[in-house]
Amino acid sequence: MRIPAFVRLFALAAFTLSLSGCVVLIPTVVEAVNQYRLNNEAEGAVLESNTGALKLVKDSNDPETGKLNDYISGYNSIMVGNWSLWPSWNTLTNHTMKAKPADTISFPVVAGLEKGITSFKKGLAVNAQASPELNAAVTAAVTAGEKLLKDERSSLPYFRDQVYRRDNLDGGRVVLPILKADYTKLIDAMNDIGAILIKQQRAETLRRMDVFKSQRNMVPYYAEQSLLYGQDLVTLFNDPENSVADNAKYVAGDKIVASLELSLKNLKKSLEADYPKREGNNDLDSIISHLEGTIKVYRFMKEKKTAKSFNLMMKRYSNAVESYNRILKFTRPV
Repeated sequence: MRIPAFVRLFALAAFTLSLSGCVVLIPTVVEAVNQYRLNNEAEGAVLESNTGALKLVKDSNDPETGKLNDYISGYNSIMVGNWSLWPSWNTLTNHTMKAKPADTISFPVVAGLEKGITSFKKGLAVNAQASPELNAAVTAAVTAGEKLLKDERSSLPYFRDQVYRRDNLDGGRVVLPILKADYTKLIDAMNDIGAILIKQQRAETLRRMDVFKSQRNMVPYYAEQSLLYGQDLVTLFNDPENSVADNAKYVAGDKIVASLELSLKNLKKSLEADYPKREGNNDLDSIISHLEGTIKVYRFMKEKKTAKSFNLMMKRYSNAVESYNRILKFTRPV
């Protein structure tokens, strides 16, 4: 549900904002401003993550799998979506921090931050084996995430109640550097988590593909293969401000797309052979649709070289992964 476009303030009550020893007097807020407009109007590349959404591992009722899925769920909550970590950082640095007192300043809030922290904590509490590097990165993300969550909640009313117009942005000059530091620490930790998980996921995907191929179970084989090519495509361009204009990237991208198209063709053929009477709106068909959409946006990006199209491509791929994660709930461990 979209937040209403205009602020309607029913009451104002003063309270004290304290960040790192600095005190600023700001009012409370009743209703939030609409940030969706700003997101739609953004012309730059808004990186959601270095990986796109990550696939869950089939729960085989062992603590190690559950711990890993908690970490993956936490990562997806914080790193995927219109107002996930990177889009919010983009707004903070490119809009909020550059604004003037006379402007209408949008203040970003990381939508899935609290949910992600909860998932991370749940995973850390599980007594099961995980790499020390992954545990350390998740611990760092929890510490940084809790600090950002606390500071953004304290700072949000100052911007949404437009106090900056009355104090000439004096309060903003106090809180914005603190928030920027909070974001930087969380981004570093989340990038570490993503780098570790993506390696684990690739190995797990290849293992599952080997099992499916040995069983001649080609529908899940081609689904896994197609998602792997999709991931290769989005990670190829995961520095969008530079990569979307790099012709060499499209040479590699065209090869990935050709492999992805062949894999999707084989997936469709296997689906028709194994499930000819299925309804066409299931999650397997959704994976195909979203990956075909990923290819379509890739070709638009190649033609127009627009940074904004990268984010659309990432979203289509992440939607395919979300469909995969729904399917996983109803399949047997492999």
